[in-house]
Amino acid sequence: MITLGSITGMEPPTGPYTFRRGNGETLDNSSFISESQRNLILQHHNSTVFLKSYLSRYITSNTQAACRGLELQTALMRIASGMSRTIDCRQPRKLNDAQRAEVNQHLEVRLLHRRQKTLFKFIKDQHGSIASIRGDRITTIAIRSDGEKALLKEVVAKYKKEQPVLDIQRQLKSLPVVEEETVQVEEYAFMERNRVIQALFTFATSSLEEKCRRRVEAVNALTALCRLQEARFGLTVAI
Repeated sequence: MITLGSITGMEPPTGPYTFRRGNGETLDNSSFISESQRNLILQHHNSTVFLKSYLSRYITSNTQAACRGLELQTALMRIASGMSRTIDCRQPRKLNDAQRAEVNQHLEVRLLHRRQKTLFKFIKDQHGSIASIRGDRITTIAIRSDGEKALLKEVVAKYKKEQPVLDIQRQLKSLPVVEEETVQVEEYAFMERNRVIQALFTFATSSLEEKCRRRVEAVNALTALCRLQEARFGLTVAI
């Protein structure tokens, strides 16, 4: 689920409980559902669970308007404080070839790679088998992976700092803002996962029929994805 959120361009980590918390927030903000009904729907013993684990730590209400007796602009505040505000498909999702080559030049990675090659030659000369050096190879891969994650984190942080400034400069010069990149489905996901992305991470419409249709499609998409993943482990799925 975190990968799906990253592909969509969301900044906060996205997990199954993201949707459950969103549902809890909707119930809590409804004037037609009482606190006890909310707890019953969410299967909470009391309100402590909601206050501790569900209630957003961001203030999503217009407190200044409330103090001044003005309109609260609930819809605007909901858009400004929601996760969808962070969506940016241009945000880097992986390292390019040059950045991956930079990770391979890290001293620790180079030393482990050199040790791997030495052990490979020694064991092959002595025993004709390289199974014994598998541990060193795994260690090398793990350290290289950690280096790639750290570098990607730096690249994303630099993007978040510099890209808004570049967009504002382009707007001041009456230049079009660079369009969001289209996600290459083949690069990140197989068909079932892409179906889940389209079902869960597209904006809702105001049509009640469309909302119902999308909910059914989301359930069917997740069912298809679970069936595929369980089939990989040879499990029999009766759905």
